[in-house]
Amino acid sequence: MKLSTRLMLYYLTATLLSLALVGFAILKAIEHYGMETVEEQLKTQSDSASVYVAQSLLLEKLGPQELAAIAPRLTGNLSAGSREIRIYDEQVQLLSAAVDGVQQTVQVEKPFTDTLTAALKGNYAYGIHNNDVYFASPIELQGAVIGVLEFVYPLHFLNQILTATQKVLYAGAVVFGILITILSIYIARKVVKPIKQLVEVTQRFARRDFTPVHLPRNDEIGQLSRSFSEMGSQLQDYIQRQRQFVANVSHELRTPLTAIKGYSEYLIDEVKGRADLEKAVYHLNNESTRLAKLVNELLFLSRVDARREPFYFSRVDFSLLMRETLEKLQIRTLKYEVRLQANLQPNLYIWADEEKITQAVMNLLDNAIKYSPPQGSVEIEWYLEGTRGILAIMDRGMGIPAEDLHKIFERFYRSSNTKAIGGTGLGLAITREIITAHKGSLDITNRPGGGTVVKITLPAV
Repeated sequence: MKLSTRLMLYYLTATLLSLALVGFAILKAIEHYGMETVEEQLKTQSDSASVYVAQSLLLEKLGPQELAAIAPRLTGNLSAGSREIRIYDEQVQLLSAAVDGVQQTVQVEKPFTDTLTAALKGNYAYGIHNNDVYFASPIELQGAVIGVLEFVYPLHFLNQILTATQKVLYAGAVVFGILITILSIYIARKVVKPIKQLVEVTQRFARRDFTPVHLPRNDEIGQLSRSFSEMGSQLQDYIQRQRQFVANVSHELRTPLTAIKGYSEYLIDEVKGRADLEKAVYHLNNESTRLAKLVNELLFLSRVDARREPFYFSRVDFSLLMRETLEKLQIRTLKYEVRLQANLQPNLYIWADEEKITQAVMNLLDNAIKYSPPQGSVEIEWYLEGTRGILAIMDRGMGIPAEDLHKIFERFYRSSNTKAIGGTGLGLAITREIITAHKGSLDITNRPGGGTVVKITLPAV
């Protein structure tokens, strides 16, 4: 998952959780405030009603035992306005119940007998059942509790408020969620953008392109970008010094190597008939040749780095060049007991430096032959694909370890499975430089079942 996507999801998750918590807290606060308001309202109404009941008894000079006689009239008067009022005696027996002046027959629910009993002790008490509040208060006459007055208050209005609030919160959450998503995408991209730039810088550094990066920031990312630029400058300077050193050493070695090579060839004729000296001179000549080849390769790369290596381009019949190259390799194929199987489309031309493109092809074919098993075969194909010529070289050799594939074009680098086979590690680096100079591409992959596939793409003319 990309960093920007991850940041966006983090922001969105945190926001939605916060909205859920805030919404829950708001609903609970409204519910709590609503219940407190209902409770205060019922307390006020019950106090007024209790006073009314007590005054009615006193005015009519009735005692507590006459409460049952006037209870229907009292509930009828008190319930005006769609309220439900109930009056109970001291034994919690229902004396009368009315709704908006109309008498009702009701059955007292068991859970609320505790509420009524609590009211007989002179306390306010209430319970909630089926979205109705059952609020009980004592009826006092001359300091004594003679019964219980119960209000049944419906909560549908409070529930409507809570439902409406929920809808508003849901709608707000959707709108806010959309806004925060857009904002999260913007913030994530804003945060990740300089990180992407630094990633591109590291990728350029991996390709040895040490172009400085400039991020006009004063935060940690800005400090990191400046550190990257400084590191790139130091690496570029180090690599340049290293290449200059190799070029200087190679150039200095060339003259004495030429002399050694010349004297070793002269000594070949001078020591004939002396087996021990002939062997020594033979090895001297071979090693000086190998060392001279290495020096020439290093000098070639140093000239390419300095853009001083000349390329002489002309229209080349690459099909014919490949046939001639394969003929030159016949002796080498006999040595390694490898067969070359060529399928070359004729009369395909490219714009190339014939000598250097031959060198590149020879390097690749030599590797394919050298790393193939005895009695193995190397397949070569040359064909046109659109406006590009494709050269494919396929072998059944040891292949390249997956962890080495991205390093094989580095100078002096050799795969971990080729240590026992001679080589300098410069052939593929030189080949890629030559192909790149021809505006082509070079790709090497492992072949299913073992071996490698080398593919060169060159512009056809």
